[in-house]
Amino acid sequence: MKLPKGIAYRPIATWSVILCVASVACGWVVAQGLYPLMLACVPLMVLAVWRILHIYGNSIRRVTFMFDAIENDDLSFRFNEDPSKVDNTMLNVALNRIKEILSQTKARAEERERYYQLIMESAQTGLITLNDTGSVYQANGEALRIFGVSQLHHVRQLEHSLPEVSRALATIRPGDKLRVSCTTESGDMALMLGCSKIMLEKRPRRVISVSDINNELNEIQVESWNKLSRILTHEIMNSLAPITSLSDTLLHMDRALEPDLERGLETISATSRRLMTFVEGYRRFTRIPAPQREPFEVRELVRQAVVLTAAEEDALRIHVDIEPAETMIYADKAQLGQVMVNLLKNAREAIAGRHDGEIEIRSRIDAAEHVIIEISNNGGAIPAEVTENIFTPFYTTKPDGSGIGLSLSRRIMQLHGGSLRLSCNTDRRVTFTLQIE
Repeated sequence: MKLPKGIAYRPIATWSVILCVASVACGWVVAQGLYPLMLACVPLMVLAVWRILHIYGNSIRRVTFMFDAIENDDLSFRFNEDPSKVDNTMLNVALNRIKEILSQTKARAEERERYYQLIMESAQTGLITLNDTGSVYQANGEALRIFGVSQLHHVRQLEHSLPEVSRALATIRPGDKLRVSCTTESGDMALMLGCSKIMLEKRPRRVISVSDINNELNEIQVESWNKLSRILTHEIMNSLAPITSLSDTLLHMDRALEPDLERGLETISATSRRLMTFVEGYRRFTRIPAPQREPFEVRELVRQAVVLTAAEEDALRIHVDIEPAETMIYADKAQLGQVMVNLLKNAREAIAGRHDGEIEIRSRIDAAEHVIIEISNNGGAIPAEVTENIFTPFYTTKPDGSGIGLSLSRRIMQLHGGSLRLSCNTDRRVTFTLQIE
């Protein structure tokens, strides 16, 4: 960036020397009384002053242009540094140097901003930055997912879908912690909100963290059940195996057994086998394979589930509404088919014996482009004491039930990144809702 000596100051230095010489000459002419010579000195002085002012004006205009460009966030300019074409080349070099420093600073700031944005998007907690009037400056993907929106510009956007959350976001202040319960298309949520204060552009901003406590509790619960189930299956199978083997061996001995002894051994063998069958239910719950995803249509999934469950279809009214009709999902077809079969079996059992029994299967796409499938029946509300435990593994009210159908179905949906919930429970309508990513 250095210029050769004599180039940087040559124009203004030259005209400054000319002005000085002309001024001295004018003074000498006046002192000698040679007034006619003033006709030569004065124009030269005027020309020198004009050239100096012209160079100064050009310099001011360049500096002003640079500040205007910086104010408009435009750093694409560059001044000519060719001394043969412009005056005061050193100023142009200095201005270009300032521009390069600002460009580097801007690039580093943008790089830091991308870094912080990546951290914000990678967070498992929703983060929102907003001012005191409720305008949202930034919201990460997790916050948008929790609220079920694609964009968020103001907290008033949530007044219709999540009024409790909208009020909480508007009223929470730095240092506060609020717990908000709400219901969305993805299920019931218990949100924990925390607030901090930060100054941006000399203005106060609130940074609010949003966590879905229900999801965290569900994950902990599932992991706890998995650990417990693995321990139980291991211990029970180790105990049952020798009992079953010994009882079968004694029953198939060549010599005849006393009737009471034979009945006792048969009872032991049958009981052991029933227990082993029950333990296999534990294993199925804890050893669900990773989903093998493939694309397929929702109507094909529904059709197969109906065929497998509606053995008495003539007496059973099933209404199917899929909108749009060609809705595609990308998931494990066998696993989702098992979920649909479990839900349809439960719906059939709920309306058994009712002449007006109906089952409705409805599919649609929500605003976040998730596929929502609802399986409804009019078999009467599920008792409150049962709804609290319907997704608890091995909990059942059926005499011959295993209690793993709904818990297994929910686990499958979680492995797909979706959800299964009881979305409606009234005497006129009971609905289970699947959300598929």
